[in-house]
Amino acid sequence: MTRSYKMLVLLAMLEAERLPGDMTIEELAAGVQVLAGRILRLRHEFGAAVTDAAEMRRLLETNPIPAWVEGKGTGGQSFFRFDGRRFETTFAAAAAGAEADGIGDLVREIVDWRLAEYLQRDGDNASDIVCKVSHASGRPILFLPDRATQPGIPEGWTPVTADGEQYEANFVKVAVNVLREPGTDQNELPALLRGWFGPDAGAPGTAHRVVFQPADDGGYRLQPIGGRVRTNTLAKWRSYSREEIPPLFGLEFSEAHWNQGHVSLGGHQFLLVSLEKAGQQEQFQYRDHFVSPTEFEWQSQNRATQANTYGLRVKNHRERGEAVHLFVRRNRKLNGGSAPFVYCGEVDFKSWTGEGPITVRWTLKEPVPERLWAELKVPGLPVS
Repeated sequence: MTRSYKMLVLLAMLEAERLPGDMTIEELAAGVQVLAGRILRLRHEFGAAVTDAAEMRRLLETNPIPAWVEGKGTGGQSFFRFDGRRFETTFAAAAAGAEADGIGDLVREIVDWRLAEYLQRDGDNASDIVCKVSHASGRPILFLPDRATQPGIPEGWTPVTADGEQYEANFVKVAVNVLREPGTDQNELPALLRGWFGPDAGAPGTAHRVVFQPADDGGYRLQPIGGRVRTNTLAKWRSYSREEIPPLFGLEFSEAHWNQGHVSLGGHQFLLVSLEKAGQQEQFQYRDHFVSPTEFEWQSQNRATQANTYGLRVKNHRERGEAVHLFVRRNRKLNGGSAPFVYCGEVDFKSWTGEGPITVRWTLKEPVPERLWAELKVPGLPVS
């Protein structure tokens, strides 16, 4: 790679969830502008095209698009075509559903790695600090480059800006493992990284990278290299880490509230369910499962009865004007860290049995897609 152009074309398609797929040249140019504008070296590389849509289109049509269409760098085999209006993959019709998602994940891993490698080369970015996202104690952290080869890396608490917010990062010998707002003790780094890269940020087999760029105030700007753009949107059947859920509803994450299976806040109730209970104490091994693609059976905490305040709040959620949101995961752990939850949408109370705990039947507004049946242990036919 002598330029980042080809990688940013792929990354723009990935950000738009169009690989495999297609984009108009205007959509592609706009996507590349956003990505190039994130990192100083890339802004310099793209020049006026970062803010000039016509110039970005001209650049794409002159360089990376012909290279991809002609199979340069792919042994002469072309995986793309361009008709002057739309840029698209030639294999879109052959991949669908989960297969398409898998292709996108694999391409993203390679693109992120290639961009990180490119930005680490000597040149205009010699003062940039490119870090690998890894894991420690189930949480994503940042591993620093070798201080012997990059002696300008700071030590101790350093001002950092990320996503427009002010933080301070603790640069220790080999890593940055804490990012906090000034005057607080809450570590915001895991939630920030999962927001950029998804719930598997830094998991084994991934190649996520970030860059600390020097800022005029003596601190640094922290930005992802590649990664998903944080959209703050809620979508049914997508996965979210526990830390990502509260902001989707305008709420703040705190372990005191959100490390529970039933959360009532802000006019909402949240059911955060792990289907397999291995490793949990016996009193917490509640029996939760899908009865059918449209019904879920959930067991409350042991203190709940049909007559007490807790139980009545569950049953009468509609009368109280409270929506109940179901988030489900099969296991509590994934690759050494916390597994994300699949959002199954709002559910409605149907019936209940038992006391201390109570067993509640919930009705989903939309059936679980067949592609998730195995993961979420959904029986294919209703159980009578």
